[in-house]
Amino acid sequence: MPRFILFIRADEDSESGKMPPQEAIEAMTSFWKELVAANVLVYGDGMHATSKSTRIIFPGNGVSPMLKSGPFPVNEVVAGFWILDVKDYDEALMWAKKCPVINAPQGCTLELRPFITMEDAKDSFTDEMREEHAKGRKLLDDKLGFQKTTSD
Repeated sequence: MPRFILFIRADEDSESGKMPPQEAIEAMTSFWKELVAANVLVYGDGMHATSKSTRIIFPGNGVSPMLKSGPFPVNEVVAGFWILDVKDYDEALMWAKKCPVINAPQGCTLELRPFITMEDAKDSFTDEMREEHAKGRKLLDDKLGFQKTTSD
């Protein structure tokens, strides 16, 4: 089954460190429970404001990375995410549209993106690389307690 990441884009409130109102937290908790009950949630979490973050910028050509402390512009960051394992894009989109952010006073933007699979990059990986990836994926899935139903 393909995996998708559903980003919750940051807004002025999340970047100021303001927690959502209690009813929003309750709605998100219900949504979380629904994703778990449907066995599509791999993992998800919210994140602190970027004032508590650091960007590690690799300029390229062997130049050492540079560090830049936050905060960063709201339009460049996310406030949370869910990783979903679903049968296809349409199912991922259905879950995204059920997210309870519809009642957010200032609105909210979600971003749905598929993960690259071994099939997508089949010409870029050797058999040994594919095998190592499969071993690593299994270790991570086991660590998360996620039961894979089909292969990548």
